[in-house]
Amino acid sequence: MRHDTDIIGIYPEQLSGYVPLISFKTEDQKQAAENYITEEVDVFFAKIFYNQKKPKYQPIPYSQLITEKDFKIVDIEYFYLNLFYDLMRNRATHKLESTIKWCITFDVKCAPIQLAWHSPHYKGSNPPNPNDETGLPYRKFGTIDINGYPVFY
Repeated sequence: MRHDTDIIGIYPEQLSGYVPLISFKTEDQKQAAENYITEEVDVFFAKIFYNQKKPKYQPIPYSQLITEKDFKIVDIEYFYLNLFYDLMRNRATHKLESTIKWCITFDVKCAPIQLAWHSPHYKGSNPPNPNDETGLPYRKFGTIDINGYPVFY
């Protein structure tokens, strides 16, 4: 899945002073990093929504990312403009529908949940190895939910 929004970027008007700046020497290096991230995000959502209809998802532009420290200073309007702008209720099912938003964070406090890959041979007797035979590491994540429905990962 390719997104039109920059996943990685440097912007002088960046909203947060706490989000790390990431830079590359060339546009090709930046594009390679973004391609890797989008592939990993596709794998992540395939695991999260295993055996379910996979929802639509898109990144929050890098310039619009905030951290836990920003929650104290950012206006509530931020959440409506970046996370909830397309949230609606399906009239037939009465369930919330939205394009799920996501971002990459270095803030561990925002990612308290771990997602691990389990071998098809895993029987539940031993805890899975964080770097199992596939070399796939744990992924840590957090969500912002509305009425039990994740709208942001």
